[in-house]
Amino acid sequence: MAMTAPANALSSLLGLREAEEQRAERALAAALAARARAEADGARLVAAEEAARAELAARRGEDAAVGERAAEALARQRYWARLAGAVETTAAAVAAWRRDGLAPARRAEAAARAAHLRARQRREVVERALARRAAVHARERERRTEAAADDRRHHTPGRER
Repeated sequence: MAMTAPANALSSLLGLREAEEQRAERALAAALAARARAEADGARLVAAEEAARAELAARRGEDAAVGERAAEALARQRYWARLAGAVETTAAAVAAWRRDGLAPARRAEAAARAAHLRARQRREVVERALARRAAVHARERERRTEAAADDRRHHTPGRER
């Protein structure tokens, strides 16, 4: 039995919807990978910040050596200042990463998830329409078959009622 024009149109539309869903799946996978990369970058930055803070705390905990000269004390304080600067720099990098790296990656992931959901729903709508159409055709075939069987039963030559 040949497909009707609306069924062909629905089948074509289903192909388009499936392709759209596949594109959305690929976009979602890319967004997930980008978020994972952003989180890995952030983990490295946070580890660097923690290491800088630990180094500063360890160095500040050191006592001045007995008989330390003023120049040595000044050098130690400058070293502490450089370590404190490194802590501030890494803290600023972590804050910038959260603002400019992680937040956009999470928004992109959420947008990709929403687009994938919409694409899937649109495909499912077409699949349901095709299923309804197939059910209607199946009922019509069944009715025609029953009607033909009834006609054969009631119009058989030589058969009395």
